[in-house]
Amino acid sequence: MTEELKIWTVRGGGDVAPVEQAKHIETENLLEDTLVKNPDMLIPGLKLVGRQTPTTGGWLDLLGVDRDGRLVVFELKRGKITRDAVTQVIDYASDLEAMNREELAEHITQQSGHDNIEKIENFKDWYEGWCAQHIGEPDETPELLPVKMVLVGLGADARATRMVDFLARGVDISLLTFHGYEHEGKTLLVKQVRETDEAVRRFRGGEKKGREERLRAVDEFAENQGVKDIFDEAVKRLELDSCYKSAPLRHGRTFYVGRLLKIPEHETRFNTPLSLTIIRNGKMRVTFFPVSVYLCKQKFQEAEQSDPSLFQRESPPNAPPTKDVPEQWYCVLDRSEWNEHKETLFELAKAVSKAWDEAEQSAGPQEAQSADTD
Repeated sequence: MTEELKIWTVRGGGDVAPVEQAKHIETENLLEDTLVKNPDMLIPGLKLVGRQTPTTGGWLDLLGVDRDGRLVVFELKRGKITRDAVTQVIDYASDLEAMNREELAEHITQQSGHDNIEKIENFKDWYEGWCAQHIGEPDETPELLPVKMVLVGLGADARATRMVDFLARGVDISLLTFHGYEHEGKTLLVKQVRETDEAVRRFRGGEKKGREERLRAVDEFAENQGVKDIFDEAVKRLELDSCYKSAPLRHGRTFYVGRLLKIPEHETRFNTPLSLTIIRNGKMRVTFFPVSVYLCKQKFQEAEQSDPSLFQRESPPNAPPTKDVPEQWYCVLDRSEWNEHKETLFELAKAVSKAWDEAEQSAGPQEAQSADTD
């Protein structure tokens, strides 16, 4: 693993100036609080459910649920990750897995609600709601376990790196390191993800097959729920009538744009306008994320005025808000409601696509980044 990153600013005429590393103590004190307030820096779509959660082996630093419904244990080190950190995170994860489901749910419930972590009144109910929002409402609850393990620190030594590479052949464990820099009076954090040979092998050799299997599973679920025809129509219209591509959710599709969009005065870059999810009892849910409403606010307001009962709003569990649109808009429709409102939804999707292109052109090529979505 690279122990140090070198960063330069490029000035006019090709001149460069090095960006200086931040003082070690400043970065250490900043890192944990920053990650708690911005969990997407750890894993996109992550929801933190615990901080300093007790186990028989000690207090684990951060506990979260990822967008696939998996429990994730984070061990944070204020300095370099060592072999001791590897044994710690295994100790914490194995203790959680030794609990039965009821004990684990109660443990997370009781330990939530402090140190800037949201209070969860009933983890079992919360988890079912989380899965319904993120990966559809399945016949069976997605698997919370086995636990994922992530080691986070300011670099990692050779022994810790070797141990994680070895363990990653059989368990889900990874290294995530940050480096701090000072530039023009600001502290910059640079994220570096350790990709093991096994992870690369899975990505290059197995992910395409995995994606096809997930697509087949979505189709089977749509068939079982009696919505295969309208689901196929929705996917086809959204893909053909816009610039969107789609990736499989557990029971639906996320539609995304292949380039990250930078909006002025927003630090976040956006690439997911909407999602389509199959719900039980022959219903589908269409969700427009905040960036879509931001880009076409007038269109959405007109649609709402035309039919006030069509859309509901909620805080986005894993989509970034914009400064003046903090909520995502969604609707849940049965077959007759879908046939009644589908043209409105398709027109909104087309309007978002057009506005997205215009925003990209306005931002300029220097703001564009490619975005690979599985």
